Amino acid sequence: MKTDFNEIDEGTGYIGYGEAFDIIGANVQPVGDEALSLNRCVCRVAAADLVARVSYPSVDVSLKDGFAVKSTDVVYADRRKPVRLKVAGAAFAGVKYDGQVKDGSAVKICSGAAIPDGADAVVSGEFCEEVAPGEVAIKADAGPGRNILHAGVEVKAGTTIAKRGENLLPGKLGLAAAAGINRARVHRRPRVAIISIGDEVVSPGEKLHIGQLYASNLVTMEAWLSSFGIPCVTSVINDNEDSIRQELKRHLPNVDAILTSGGAWGSERDLVVGTLNNLGWQLLFHHVRMGPGKGTAFGRWEHVPVFCLPGGPSSNEMAFLQLALPALLRMGGEIRHPLQTVTARLTEDVKGRHRAWTEFKDAVVTLDGGGNYTAALYKNRSRLQAIAGAGGLICIPEGKEYLRSGDVVPVQLLRPRPDDL
Repeated sequence: MKTDFNEIDEGTGYIGYGEAFDIIGANVQPVGDEALSLNRCVCRVAAADLVARVSYPSVDVSLKDGFAVKSTDVVYADRRKPVRLKVAGAAFAGVKYDGQVKDGSAVKICSGAAIPDGADAVVSGEFCEEVAPGEVAIKADAGPGRNILHAGVEVKAGTTIAKRGENLLPGKLGLAAAAGINRARVHRRPRVAIISIGDEVVSPGEKLHIGQLYASNLVTMEAWLSSFGIPCVTSVINDNEDSIRQELKRHLPNVDAILTSGGAWGSERDLVVGTLNNLGWQLLFHHVRMGPGKGTAFGRWEHVPVFCLPGGPSSNEMAFLQLALPALLRMGGEIRHPLQTVTARLTEDVKGRHRAWTEFKDAVVTLDGGGNYTAALYKNRSRLQAIAGAGGLICIPEGKEYLRSGDVVPVQLLRPRPDDL
Protein backbone atom coordinates (compact mmCIF):
# COMPACT_ATOMS: atom_id res chain seq x y z
CA MET A 1 0.00 0.00 0.00
CA LYS A 2 1.37 3.39 -0.95
CA THR A 3 1.98 5.69 2.00
CA ASP A 4 0.09 9.00 1.88
CA PHE A 5 2.65 11.47 3.22
CA ASN A 6 0.10 14.29 3.15
CA GLU A 7 -1.98 12.24 5.59
CA ILE A 8 1.09 11.77 7.79
CA ASP A 9 1.85 15.49 7.78
CA GLU A 10 -1.70 16.21 8.91
CA GLY A 11 -1.12 13.93 11.88
CA THR A 12 -3.48 11.06 10.97
CA GLY A 13 -2.67 7.38 10.61
CA TYR A 14 0.17 7.30 13.18
CA ILE A 15 -0.11 7.40 16.96
CA GLY A 16 1.21 10.39 18.89
CA TYR A 17 4.51 10.33 20.77
CA GLY A 18 2.79 10.66 24.15
CA GLU A 19 0.48 7.77 23.35
CA ALA A 20 3.43 5.62 22.24
CA PHE A 21 5.29 6.46 25.46
CA ASP A 22 2.26 5.50 27.57
CA ILE A 23 1.71 2.22 25.69
CA ILE A 24 5.31 1.22 26.31
CA GLY A 25 5.07 2.20 29.98
CA ALA A 26 1.99 0.03 30.41
CA ASN A 27 3.73 -2.97 28.88
CA VAL A 28 7.06 -3.04 30.71
CA GLN A 29 7.54 -3.94 34.36
CA PRO A 30 10.49 -4.25 36.72
CA VAL A 31 12.29 -7.52 36.00
CA GLY A 32 12.83 -8.55 39.62
CA ASP A 33 15.31 -7.83 42.37
CA GLU A 34 18.52 -9.20 43.85
CA ALA A 35 20.58 -8.82 47.01
CA LEU A 36 24.06 -7.34 46.43
CA SER A 37 26.94 -6.19 48.58
CA LEU A 38 26.88 -2.42 49.10
CA ASN A 39 29.89 -1.78 46.87
CA ARG A 40 27.90 -3.16 43.92
CA CYS A 41 24.76 -1.12 44.60
CA VAL A 42 25.90 2.34 43.46
CA CYS A 43 23.18 4.04 41.37
CA ARG A 44 20.94 0.99 41.68
CA VAL A 45 17.31 1.39 42.74
CA ALA A 46 16.40 0.06 46.18
CA ALA A 47 13.80 -2.71 46.04
CA ALA A 48 13.21 -2.53 49.81
CA ASP A 49 13.80 0.03 52.54
CA LEU A 50 17.32 0.11 54.03
CA VAL A 51 16.90 0.21 57.80
CA ALA A 52 19.78 0.88 60.20
CA ARG A 53 20.73 -2.16 62.26
CA VAL A 54 22.89 -0.26 64.75
CA SER A 55 23.30 3.33 65.84
CA TYR A 56 26.29 5.32 64.64
CA PRO A 57 28.30 6.09 66.59
CA SER A 58 27.40 3.30 69.00
CA VAL A 59 28.78 5.31 71.97
CA ASP A 60 29.72 8.93 72.64
CA VAL A 61 33.11 9.58 70.98
CA SER A 62 35.62 12.41 70.86
CA LEU A 63 35.77 14.69 67.84
CA LYS A 64 39.24 15.95 68.76
CA ASP A 65 42.61 14.86 70.02
CA GLY A 66 42.89 16.41 73.49
CA PHE A 67 41.74 15.73 77.04
CA ALA A 68 38.40 14.42 78.32
CA VAL A 69 37.33 16.44 81.35
CA LYS A 70 34.48 17.34 83.64
CA SER A 71 33.17 20.65 82.28
CA THR A 72 32.75 22.01 85.81
CA ASP A 73 36.53 21.69 86.35
CA VAL A 74 37.41 24.02 83.47
CA VAL A 75 34.70 26.67 83.69
CA TYR A 76 37.24 29.43 84.40
CA ALA A 77 40.21 28.07 82.42
CA ASP A 78 41.94 30.46 79.99
CA ARG A 79 45.42 31.14 78.66
CA ARG A 80 46.27 33.62 81.41
CA LYS A 81 45.04 31.34 84.19
CA PRO A 82 45.24 27.67 83.18
CA VAL A 83 43.60 24.98 85.26
CA ARG A 84 45.89 22.13 86.22
CA LEU A 85 44.41 18.62 86.22
CA LYS A 86 45.82 15.24 87.04
CA VAL A 87 46.17 12.93 83.98
CA ALA A 88 44.47 9.68 84.97
CA GLY A 89 45.23 7.75 81.79
CA ALA A 90 44.72 7.67 78.03
CA ALA A 91 41.82 6.59 75.79
CA PHE A 92 42.30 5.34 72.24
CA ALA A 93 39.90 4.69 69.37
CA GLY A 94 38.53 1.17 69.34
CA VAL A 95 39.68 0.39 72.90
CA LYS A 96 37.42 0.82 75.94
CA TYR A 97 38.89 2.94 78.73
CA ASP A 98 38.15 1.18 82.00
CA GLY A 99 38.82 4.06 84.34
CA GLN A 100 36.73 7.06 85.25
CA VAL A 101 37.26 10.82 85.09
CA LYS A 102 36.90 12.17 88.61
CA ASP A 103 36.88 15.72 89.94
CA GLY A 104 40.22 17.38 89.25
CA SER A 105 41.37 14.79 86.71
CA ALA A 106 41.49 14.38 82.94
CA VAL A 107 42.07 11.56 80.46
CA LYS A 108 44.20 12.06 77.36
CA ILE A 109 42.02 11.10 74.40
CA CYS A 110 42.36 10.74 70.65
CA SER A 111 39.78 11.47 68.00
CA GLY A 112 37.25 8.64 67.66
CA ALA A 113 37.86 7.23 71.13
CA ALA A 114 34.91 6.53 73.43
CA ILE A 115 34.32 9.21 76.08
CA PRO A 116 35.40 7.85 79.49
CA ASP A 117 32.82 7.56 82.25
CA GLY A 118 32.55 10.76 84.25
CA ALA A 119 33.67 13.10 81.44
CA ASP A 120 31.20 15.36 79.66
CA ALA A 121 33.52 17.47 77.48
CA VAL A 122 36.76 17.35 75.50
CA VAL A 123 39.29 20.19 75.41
CA SER A 124 41.12 20.27 72.08
CA GLY A 125 44.85 19.52 72.31
CA GLU A 126 45.82 22.98 71.11
CA PHE A 127 44.53 24.38 74.41
CA CYS A 128 46.32 21.81 76.57
CA GLU A 129 49.93 21.56 77.75
CA GLU A 130 51.42 18.67 79.67
CA VAL A 131 53.47 20.68 82.18
CA ALA A 132 54.74 17.85 84.36
CA PRO A 133 54.56 14.05 84.45
CA GLY A 134 50.93 13.17 85.06
CA GLU A 135 49.71 16.76 84.94
CA VAL A 136 48.09 18.89 82.20
CA ALA A 137 47.40 22.63 82.05
CA ILE A 138 44.00 23.39 80.47
CA LYS A 139 43.96 26.84 78.83
CA ALA A 140 40.34 27.00 77.61
CA ASP A 141 36.92 26.25 78.98
CA ALA A 142 34.68 23.51 77.54
CA GLY A 143 30.96 23.38 78.19
CA PRO A 144 29.02 20.13 78.46
CA GLY A 145 29.13 18.20 75.18
CA ARG A 146 32.03 20.23 73.70
CA ASN A 147 33.87 18.20 71.00
CA ILE A 148 31.73 15.12 71.64
CA LEU A 149 29.84 13.21 68.94
CA HIS A 150 26.96 11.62 70.81
CA ALA A 151 25.78 8.06 70.25
CA GLY A 152 23.26 7.77 67.40
CA VAL A 153 23.62 11.37 66.25
CA GLU A 154 24.60 10.26 62.73
CA VAL A 155 21.98 7.52 62.50
CA LYS A 156 19.88 5.66 65.04
CA ALA A 157 19.12 1.96 64.92
CA GLY A 158 15.75 1.41 63.24
CA THR A 159 15.98 4.58 61.14
CA THR A 160 15.17 4.25 57.41
CA ILE A 161 18.30 5.27 55.53
CA ALA A 162 16.90 4.82 52.00
CA LYS A 163 13.35 4.13 50.91
CA ARG A 164 12.20 1.61 48.36
CA GLY A 165 12.48 3.15 44.88
CA GLU A 166 15.32 5.48 45.87
CA ASN A 167 18.48 5.67 43.80
CA LEU A 168 21.40 4.51 45.95
CA LEU A 169 24.22 7.04 45.69
CA PRO A 170 27.69 6.58 47.28
CA GLY A 171 26.97 8.74 50.33
CA LYS A 172 23.85 6.74 51.22
CA LEU A 173 25.76 3.50 50.82
CA GLY A 174 28.47 4.76 53.19
CA LEU A 175 25.82 5.70 55.74
CA ALA A 176 24.25 2.25 55.36
CA ALA A 177 27.61 0.61 56.02
CA ALA A 178 28.07 2.72 59.17
CA ALA A 179 24.63 1.55 60.31
CA GLY A 180 25.60 -2.12 60.14
CA ILE A 181 24.19 -2.94 56.69
CA ASN A 182 26.39 -4.93 54.33
CA ARG A 183 23.90 -5.94 51.60
CA ALA A 184 20.95 -4.27 49.94
CA ARG A 185 18.05 -5.62 47.91
CA VAL A 186 17.95 -3.71 44.62
CA HIS A 187 16.04 -3.91 41.36
CA ARG A 188 17.81 -6.08 38.84
CA ARG A 189 18.82 -4.32 35.67
CA PRO A 190 17.34 -5.80 32.50
CA ARG A 191 19.46 -7.91 30.20
CA VAL A 192 19.20 -6.52 26.67
CA ALA A 193 19.99 -7.80 23.18
CA ILE A 194 20.68 -5.32 20.35
CA ILE A 195 20.44 -6.72 16.82
CA SER A 196 21.69 -4.52 13.98
CA ILE A 197 20.07 -5.54 10.70
CA GLY A 198 21.15 -4.77 7.15
CA ASP A 199 23.12 -6.26 4.26
CA GLU A 200 25.13 -3.03 4.20
CA VAL A 201 25.97 -3.04 7.91
CA VAL A 202 29.31 -4.34 9.19
CA SER A 203 30.51 -4.86 12.77
CA PRO A 204 33.15 -2.32 13.85
CA GLY A 205 36.62 -3.63 13.11
CA GLU A 206 35.63 -5.85 10.18
CA LYS A 207 36.59 -5.16 6.56
CA LEU A 208 34.32 -2.82 4.63
CA HIS A 209 33.24 -3.63 1.11
CA ILE A 210 31.86 -1.16 -1.41
CA GLY A 211 28.54 0.25 -0.22
CA GLN A 212 28.90 -1.02 3.34
CA LEU A 213 29.06 0.95 6.58
CA TYR A 214 29.91 0.28 10.18
CA ALA A 215 27.19 -0.34 12.75
CA SER A 216 27.55 2.99 14.55
CA ASN A 217 23.96 2.86 15.87
CA LEU A 218 24.78 -0.34 17.71
CA VAL A 219 27.84 1.18 19.39
CA THR A 220 25.96 4.35 20.37
CA MET A 221 23.12 2.39 21.98
CA GLU A 222 25.49 0.00 23.72
CA ALA A 223 27.45 2.95 25.12
CA TRP A 224 24.28 4.55 26.51
CA LEU A 225 23.25 1.28 28.13
CA SER A 226 26.71 0.84 29.61
CA SER A 227 26.57 4.34 31.10
CA PHE A 228 23.47 3.25 33.03
CA GLY A 229 24.94 -0.11 34.01
CA ILE A 230 22.56 -2.10 31.78
CA PRO A 231 24.19 -5.27 30.41
CA CYS A 232 23.69 -6.09 26.76
CA VAL A 233 24.77 -8.44 23.99
CA THR A 234 25.01 -7.33 20.37
CA SER A 235 25.02 -8.85 16.92
CA VAL A 236 24.98 -7.78 13.26
CA ILE A 237 23.01 -9.85 10.75
CA ASN A 238 21.88 -9.74 7.12
CA ASP A 239 18.50 -8.35 6.13
CA ASN A 240 16.66 -11.58 5.35
CA GLU A 241 13.82 -13.27 7.18
CA ASP A 242 15.71 -16.46 8.04
CA SER A 243 18.60 -14.57 9.63
CA ILE A 244 16.27 -12.26 11.53
CA ARG A 245 14.10 -15.12 12.80
CA GLN A 246 17.08 -17.22 13.92
CA GLU A 247 18.72 -14.30 15.73
CA LEU A 248 15.52 -13.28 17.50
CA LYS A 249 14.92 -16.88 18.64
CA ARG A 250 18.54 -17.21 19.77
CA HIS A 251 18.31 -14.20 22.08
CA LEU A 252 14.76 -14.67 23.42
CA PRO A 253 15.50 -17.16 26.25
CA ASN A 254 18.40 -15.15 27.68
CA VAL A 255 17.25 -11.52 27.77
CA ASP A 256 14.56 -9.27 29.24
CA ALA A 257 14.24 -6.99 26.19
CA ILE A 258 15.23 -6.99 22.52
CA LEU A 259 16.17 -3.95 20.42
CA THR A 260 16.55 -4.13 16.65
CA SER A 261 18.18 -1.44 14.55
CA GLY A 262 17.16 -1.10 10.90
CA GLY A 263 14.51 -2.80 8.82
CA ALA A 264 11.64 -1.15 10.70
CA TRP A 265 10.09 1.20 8.13
CA GLY A 266 7.97 -1.17 6.06
CA SER A 267 9.43 -1.49 2.56
CA GLU A 268 9.97 -4.82 0.81
CA ARG A 269 13.49 -4.94 2.31
CA ASP A 270 12.43 -3.98 5.85
CA LEU A 271 11.52 -7.37 7.21
CA VAL A 272 11.73 -7.09 11.00
CA VAL A 273 8.07 -6.39 11.81
CA GLY A 274 6.88 -8.97 9.29
CA THR A 275 9.18 -11.60 10.77
CA LEU A 276 7.91 -10.84 14.27
CA ASN A 277 4.33 -11.02 12.98
CA ASN A 278 5.06 -14.51 11.65
CA LEU A 279 6.55 -15.43 15.05
CA GLY A 280 3.29 -14.46 16.72
CA TRP A 281 4.31 -11.34 18.65
CA GLN A 282 1.76 -8.80 19.88
CA LEU A 283 2.28 -5.63 17.82
CA LEU A 284 1.22 -2.66 19.95
CA PHE A 285 2.09 0.14 17.53
CA HIS A 286 4.04 0.84 14.35
CA HIS A 287 4.88 4.42 13.29
CA VAL A 288 4.78 7.41 15.61
CA ARG A 289 4.13 11.10 14.99
CA MET A 290 7.62 11.86 16.20
CA GLY A 291 10.53 13.38 14.34
CA PRO A 292 13.05 11.94 14.01
CA GLY A 293 12.05 8.34 14.79
CA LYS A 294 8.67 7.90 13.15
CA GLY A 295 9.43 4.38 11.86
CA THR A 296 9.51 2.85 15.36
CA ALA A 297 7.50 -0.28 16.22
CA PHE A 298 6.91 -1.84 19.62
CA GLY A 299 5.35 -5.05 20.84
CA ARG A 300 5.66 -8.06 23.14
CA TRP A 301 6.90 -11.45 22.11
CA GLU A 302 6.37 -14.19 24.70
CA HIS A 303 6.26 -11.47 27.40
CA VAL A 304 9.56 -9.93 26.24
CA PRO A 305 9.32 -6.27 25.08
CA VAL A 306 10.70 -5.79 21.57
CA PHE A 307 11.64 -2.34 20.20
CA CYS A 308 12.06 -2.13 16.43
CA LEU A 309 14.06 1.04 15.85
CA PRO A 310 14.81 2.77 12.53
CA GLY A 311 18.24 2.38 10.95
CA GLY A 312 18.90 6.04 10.11
CA PRO A 313 21.28 7.46 12.75
CA SER A 314 19.10 10.42 13.81
CA SER A 315 15.89 8.39 13.86
CA ASN A 316 17.58 5.54 15.67
CA GLU A 317 19.05 7.84 18.32
CA MET A 318 15.79 9.65 19.00
CA ALA A 319 13.63 6.52 19.15
CA PHE A 320 16.17 4.94 21.49
CA LEU A 321 16.51 7.94 23.83
CA GLN A 322 12.83 8.91 23.95
CA LEU A 323 11.12 5.51 23.89
CA ALA A 324 13.42 2.52 24.42
CA LEU A 325 15.89 3.76 27.04
CA PRO A 326 13.25 5.15 29.45
CA ALA A 327 11.45 1.80 29.25
CA LEU A 328 14.63 -0.18 29.94
CA LEU A 329 15.35 1.97 32.98
CA ARG A 330 11.77 1.44 34.18
CA MET A 331 12.42 -2.31 33.95
CA GLY A 332 15.31 -1.71 36.37
CA GLY A 333 13.06 0.13 38.84
CA GLU A 334 13.88 3.66 37.63
CA ILE A 335 11.01 6.12 37.21
CA ARG A 336 12.80 9.21 35.89
CA HIS A 337 13.59 9.99 32.27
CA PRO A 338 17.23 9.12 31.56
CA LEU A 339 18.05 12.60 30.26
CA GLN A 340 18.31 15.44 32.75
CA THR A 341 16.00 18.34 31.85
CA VAL A 342 16.91 21.98 32.43
CA THR A 343 15.05 25.16 31.53
CA ALA A 344 16.80 27.27 28.90
CA ARG A 345 16.09 30.49 27.05
CA LEU A 346 16.00 30.08 23.26
CA THR A 347 18.27 32.38 21.28
CA GLU A 348 16.43 31.79 17.99
CA ASP A 349 13.09 30.62 16.61
CA VAL A 350 12.66 26.84 16.38
CA LYS A 351 10.14 25.49 13.85
CA GLY A 352 8.60 22.01 13.74
CA ARG A 353 7.10 20.10 10.83
CA HIS A 354 3.43 20.10 11.89
CA ARG A 355 1.46 20.83 15.04
CA ALA A 356 0.27 17.19 15.15
CA TRP A 357 3.84 15.96 15.59
CA THR A 358 6.35 15.95 18.44
CA GLU A 359 9.67 17.20 17.09
CA PHE A 360 13.11 16.92 18.71
CA LYS A 361 15.90 19.27 17.58
CA ASP A 362 19.63 18.95 18.33
CA ALA A 363 20.82 21.92 20.36
CA VAL A 364 23.87 23.73 21.65
CA VAL A 365 23.30 24.37 25.36
CA THR A 366 25.28 27.07 27.17
CA LEU A 367 25.44 27.97 30.86
CA ASP A 368 26.15 31.65 31.48
CA GLY A 369 27.93 33.23 34.44
CA GLY A 370 24.64 33.74 36.25
CA GLY A 371 23.81 30.05 36.18
CA ASN A 372 21.20 30.41 33.42
CA TYR A 373 20.98 28.09 30.41
CA THR A 374 20.52 29.23 26.84
CA ALA A 375 19.88 26.99 23.84
CA ALA A 376 20.31 27.34 20.08
CA LEU A 377 19.94 24.90 17.22
CA TYR A 378 22.95 22.71 16.41
CA LYS A 379 23.44 23.51 12.75
CA ASN A 380 25.86 20.83 11.50
CA ARG A 381 24.02 18.98 8.73
CA SER A 382 25.91 15.72 9.34
CA ARG A 383 23.70 13.29 11.24
CA LEU A 384 26.61 11.58 12.97
CA GLN A 385 28.30 14.90 13.79
CA ALA A 386 25.06 16.07 15.39
CA ILE A 387 24.83 12.92 17.51
CA ALA A 388 28.44 13.35 18.59
CA GLY A 389 28.47 17.12 19.05
CA ALA A 390 25.04 18.30 20.18
CA GLY A 391 24.72 19.06 23.88
CA GLY A 392 20.97 18.85 24.23
CA LEU A 393 17.55 18.38 22.67
CA ILE A 394 14.81 20.96 22.22
CA CYS A 395 11.31 19.48 22.06
CA ILE A 396 8.52 21.07 20.07
CA PRO A 397 5.55 19.28 21.65
CA GLU A 398 2.47 18.09 19.84
CA GLY A 399 0.09 21.01 19.48
CA LYS A 400 2.78 23.58 18.61
CA GLU A 401 4.35 24.38 15.26
CA TYR A 402 7.22 26.52 16.55
CA LEU A 403 8.95 28.01 19.57
CA ARG A 404 9.95 31.68 19.67
CA SER A 405 13.33 33.22 20.41
CA GLY A 406 13.29 34.28 24.05
CA ASP A 407 10.94 31.50 25.14
CA VAL A 408 12.08 29.62 28.25
CA VAL A 409 11.59 25.92 27.51
CA PRO A 410 12.65 22.53 28.89
CA VAL A 411 15.80 21.18 27.24
CA GLN A 412 17.12 17.65 27.64
CA LEU A 413 20.86 17.37 28.22
CA LEU A 414 22.59 14.73 26.10
CA ARG A 415 24.70 13.10 28.77
CA PRO A 416 24.18 10.18 31.13
CA ARG A 417 22.43 11.34 34.30
CA PRO A 418 24.85 11.00 37.23
CA ASP A 419 23.03 13.16 39.76
CA ASP A 420 19.98 12.74 41.94
CA LEU A 421 18.11 15.89 40.95
